[in-house]
Amino acid sequence: MIRSDGPKVAVRVERTLNASPERVFRAFLEPDLLRQWIAPDDLNVDRVAVDPRVGGRIEVWHSRNGASTGRFEGYFLKIDPPRELVYRWAFVGTEPENGEHFDTLVTVRLRPQPGGQTRIHVVHEKLEDLERGAPHVYARLVPGWNNCLDKLERAAGGVPSDPR
Repeated sequence: MIRSDGPKVAVRVERTLNASPERVFRAFLEPDLLRQWIAPDDLNVDRVAVDPRVGGRIEVWHSRNGASTGRFEGYFLKIDPPRELVYRWAFVGTEPENGEHFDTLVTVRLRPQPGGQTRIHVVHEKLEDLERGAPHVYARLVPGWNNCLDKLERAAGGVPSDPR
């Protein structure tokens, strides 16, 4: 869902995953797990670097059909295992020197559910610059998050709850 609250634009994605909050939380901070889910299916993850502490950086380099498409980069603002993770998240194009840098904010909240499942709430906000400067990327945020959460569930050791 894309919701506009006045001048702010936010994407909100919520679902239940078949994996424990601890495992889901780890999948946000461990490079080998991140590599399995952090980009939509049309992108390859080439490299991941994570410094999992408040103020620590996260960087993900990706490509499509062998050509670099840029990277995601950010830093952690809050790490409260296994409940909440807040980080700055920038989309950096293949030519960041030309201003292709869109800084956003992601908040992830995890709540335990019966049967070892996790309710995940993702709020991706501060999207105004991305919406204006890279509308093709902005338009793919909701399907991209949904695709990534499918892969996150598998990476965290669960079975997809909504097989397609």
